[in-house]
Amino acid sequence: MKHLKPMEAVAALYASGNEADSEAIVASLSCTIFGTHGLEPARPAKKILASVSHRVLSWTTRTTKSQTADGSVATKYSNRILERSGHGYAHALMGSSSHTTESLVEGGDPMNSQYMMICPEIRKNCEVWDRLFLDSVQAKDVRLRMVWETLATYDEAKRRLDEGNPVRMKAVAAGTGLSMILAYDKLVRDGIDPARIVAEITDRDQANIDKANRLMDKLPTTRERHSSPGSGRGISAKAEDIFMDRAEDAMATYDVVTAIGILEYFHGHTYTTTEECMGMQPPPDAASALDLVHRLHHLTAEGGSAIVNTYRRNAATRLLEVFGRRFDYRNRDNLKALMETAGFKLEKHMGAGHVYDVEVYSKSPLAV
Repeated sequence: MKHLKPMEAVAALYASGNEADSEAIVASLSCTIFGTHGLEPARPAKKILASVSHRVLSWTTRTTKSQTADGSVATKYSNRILERSGHGYAHALMGSSSHTTESLVEGGDPMNSQYMMICPEIRKNCEVWDRLFLDSVQAKDVRLRMVWETLATYDEAKRRLDEGNPVRMKAVAAGTGLSMILAYDKLVRDGIDPARIVAEITDRDQANIDKANRLMDKLPTTRERHSSPGSGRGISAKAEDIFMDRAEDAMATYDVVTAIGILEYFHGHTYTTTEECMGMQPPPDAASALDLVHRLHHLTAEGGSAIVNTYRRNAATRLLEVFGRRFDYRNRDNLKALMETAGFKLEKHMGAGHVYDVEVYSKSPLAV
């Protein structure tokens, strides 16, 4: 692992084979997250650099429109500075897999490379462009968000297990599910009987689920206990659209539900939006944040915990807007008001960065 750069580490982690490197990466991530991680938000110099970068990229980015096979219009972004870097993150920033997701910051290997920067051994191998892209204001916050999400998931599960209860966990729109895998791995290494734990990783992108399964096939704590969805034990991953796939889990509830990095794409209870700030036409009515938190209420058992995040606007997020990403911005008050509509009560504030806060809410009965 010590020779790997961030992008190489992501490839090794999720590809078939490379068991030794994958185990070493997960061990390093776990040691850092559950030890004294020493991570902190970007300092003032980085914030100034983010503002300068935003202006430069705003001046130098060009857009072209093209028509897709189904007749929709998609936007293509180009920027000579980013193109010359040759870095995978730059290509991910400018591109999108389809016109239907061009406003989203998708997971993928380039975005997951930010998490590799948590490993001290991999950080040492970074080159100039790695540091520029992966040590930015938002990138540092993304790493902190994962640390807080993992710690919150572990803490909530461990508390219930220590009380003598089994625990059911679900990660919604979880990408490759790395945070849930790390929490489960730590619980099993702590000596918890895996038969007392159910952990489900879900994401609408089948490619992310395939990566999660490949990773779990390689780790000692998940390899044998890696179960099929719905088996009622161990850890599993399946493709799922939280709004569409409801029949299978109509009766299923979970003690710990994580919904990290998803609320910022749904309107409602925001202090501003990309469209408002840029004078753009708001998107047509679609699923709202209210719909999502009520769905979380359905999935969360009485007394269970929901782990969510805020999303604040600054130069780092405005930089993403240059490349067509669209966000709904919420501070802590906005998030609290939103969660209260679905009967959730704020229980714990895990930490705050420049962009993200991660918070734990408990479910109480929903007033009719």
